[in-house]
Amino acid sequence: MRIKQVSLLLIRSFIAVVVGTSLCLAQDNPVEYMNQFTDRENLLSQKYMSYMSEVAHRGRARKMEKRRMEVISAVKQNIKEISVLKPYKGDASLRDAYKEYWTVLLIVLNEDYAKIVDMEEVAEQSYDEMEAYLLIQEKANAKLDLSLAKVSVAYTAFAATQNITLVAGAETDLSKKLSKTGLVNQYANQVYLIFFKSYIQENSMLQGLSKMDINSIEQAKGSLKQFSAEGLSKLDTLKPFQNDASLALACDKVLIFHQEEADKFEQFTSFLIKRDDFEKYKKTFDAKPSGKRTQADIDQYNKLLNDFNGSIKGYNKVNEELNTKRSKTLDGFDQARVKFMDKHVPKV
Repeated sequence: MRIKQVSLLLIRSFIAVVVGTSLCLAQDNPVEYMNQFTDRENLLSQKYMSYMSEVAHRGRARKMEKRRMEVISAVKQNIKEISVLKPYKGDASLRDAYKEYWTVLLIVLNEDYAKIVDMEEVAEQSYDEMEAYLLIQEKANAKLDLSLAKVSVAYTAFAATQNITLVAGAETDLSKKLSKTGLVNQYANQVYLIFFKSYIQENSMLQGLSKMDINSIEQAKGSLKQFSAEGLSKLDTLKPFQNDASLALACDKVLIFHQEEADKFEQFTSFLIKRDDFEKYKKTFDAKPSGKRTQADIDQYNKLLNDFNGSIKGYNKVNEELNTKRSKTLDGFDQARVKFMDKHVPKV
């Protein structure tokens, strides 16, 4: 499953221009003071972008734990370094805003992302767990966005106090990559949830078959029909990502297969019913002494046995057909996800 991109905006996407003041000494230059923070944020964002890019392209956060620890270390270093910086002419607002933001980022990486890694395996077992898994990521984003907004306010206010005009400049390449990665993951997660809601019901249906539990099969089959139909409707209204509909189309094929599969599961339930009917009658038949068995008993036994044996051939045929199509559609969806992420997530 893919980790959702945290929205990090580089304050360096603004160009600071000194207006109405002449500064000679670097230690007295408010622009240089501001750059102490933005330079650190730029380097940190590069590390973070590298981490997120690797997660997106490799597919699992657990594999990238070393990279997460490297980002955590960089955040700690930033906090340590700015903690000893003196306020600029008594104004500590900008320093404190950055410190608060990086502290929140450290908490998110240490706690929220640790939960994300821990939940990665569990989330694949349940749709509710998957929703919770993605919700943790959304909440982590919200924490960072709120704290980062305070940085932006403090940055603008500090510039105004120091008679510095901030002119909006072109976004840096890094800020564009961070922004795009967030959009890519948001779209990919949306499609994945549509897929997963149907997929988890298919899995329940297959488990019911392995246990030969007709009630479980029928319950899961009804949900599979419902959720696959709902998913197809959602995909119909989902706009392609930058004119790329490949991921949605791959998901569409899986859901269409799920509907076909649910219908063909009638063959399996028919087989199980005939199997149960035969086994129940066989117990009664075997319990009756051979001398007391009537021709009607023997005829009924043979009829149920023939029905059961006849259903085995149909079971095997449909099972082989569905296994082949299931493998093909799931492989197609997985490959589409890899290609989609490789195409749209910037590499660092």
